[in-house]
Amino acid sequence: MTISEINFDGIVGPTHHFGGLGIGNLASHRHAGEVANPRAAALQGLDKMATLARLGCRQAVLPPQPRPDLGLLRACGFEGTPAEIIGRASQAAPSLLSAAYSASSMWAANAATVTRSNRGGDRRTHFSPANLVSSLHRSIEPQWTTAVLREIFADASFCVHDPLPPATPLRDEGAANHMRLSDPSGDDSWDLFVYGEAQGTRFPPRQAEAACQAIARRHQLPPQRTLFLQQHPAAIEAGAFHNDVVATSCENVLLYHQLAFEDAEPALDQLAADFQKSTGGPLYRIEIAADDFSLADAIDTYLFNSQIVRAGDDRDGSLRLISPLACQQHPRARAAIDKILADPNPITAVEFVDLRESMNNGGGPACLRLRVPIDDGQLEKIPASLIWSPQLDDRLRAWVISHYPTKLTLDDLGDFDRIEQTQQAMRELSSILNLQSIRPDVSF
Repeated sequence: MTISEINFDGIVGPTHHFGGLGIGNLASHRHAGEVANPRAAALQGLDKMATLARLGCRQAVLPPQPRPDLGLLRACGFEGTPAEIIGRASQAAPSLLSAAYSASSMWAANAATVTRSNRGGDRRTHFSPANLVSSLHRSIEPQWTTAVLREIFADASFCVHDPLPPATPLRDEGAANHMRLSDPSGDDSWDLFVYGEAQGTRFPPRQAEAACQAIARRHQLPPQRTLFLQQHPAAIEAGAFHNDVVATSCENVLLYHQLAFEDAEPALDQLAADFQKSTGGPLYRIEIAADDFSLADAIDTYLFNSQIVRAGDDRDGSLRLISPLACQQHPRARAAIDKILADPNPITAVEFVDLRESMNNGGGPACLRLRVPIDDGQLEKIPASLIWSPQLDDRLRAWVISHYPTKLTLDDLGDFDRIEQTQQAMRELSSILNLQSIRPDVSF
């Protein structure tokens, strides 16, 4: 059986703004309060999807979530009509209003952890929507995420679990802290979970080991093919709030910074030996030395947030990087990429993508996508209205241009008219994507 990945990219929502809400997210803090361009952000995301589709990658879309979340504001003591709630929150708690308007669901890598239960399991694709309890603005996402995933992946070959209980010991931030390795067929696979430990770092770790273990159990992953690695405290201290800021993977390639993991060499050595024995081929461990490329460089450029993709269905073909434009413009990042391309490994090409708006809020190419491992039969069960096509691309671009502002500030969030504007956009998107779960409007 051949298992391939389809990328579900989050469409940037019309309320994309720079609220500085991300805990441990240096880019989010650096650009807090700046003027955002939601239209450019959404079009940049669509450009990336089109690039991957052009390369022959399977590509689909996930919708933004309805905003603002008036339920959050009501729960925090703001009462009255929607207009009164927005006005009062704008004056008394602007950061709370920013959270209620957050477009952070665009970073689909945090939507869920997705695995394929193969050897000894039920051979279904399992989803655990992330509870995202570490950040207020993201904690409002799981309910919508679960509903959308259950509508999209309704077939019995998929299983969408409930999020883990919303408790700090089970804090979970989704696929950004999970990596999958496999042979080129995709069927002979391993799952790597990465968690953080509180060790005096200035930023709290946002993924708990207990959450990783719980997800592995509920997804029926075989223990001998499941690794739990600790993220290096130095990486968290430097601003790597998710593992996908310092490591990534695709098939038989594991690309990571020297300081991505804490004391992981024995486990990675055993993994490499097991991989070779089972697949008959090597695991390519590409470690970027800290002396050549610092953690600060990694955070500034998001090199490790590149996507590694197979172009098309040629299982004997090469892999390529989809990297932020910042990597092309940064001498040490460019040198690291050139070395990767020159060394003997499956990665032979790179594409640079402009995601400036997302990057300024702390999200690179890999943040925007949720990888879903499927077989050909499962592909047919996914709603065709979500699969990328030139026609869908045209409709989404026209929709963005029609409904998205070119400038949005924190002060603008206090404008009550923005509610109706965003709700009208979501009603139209629901029709374009034929999704019922994003239809609910703000209750007036």
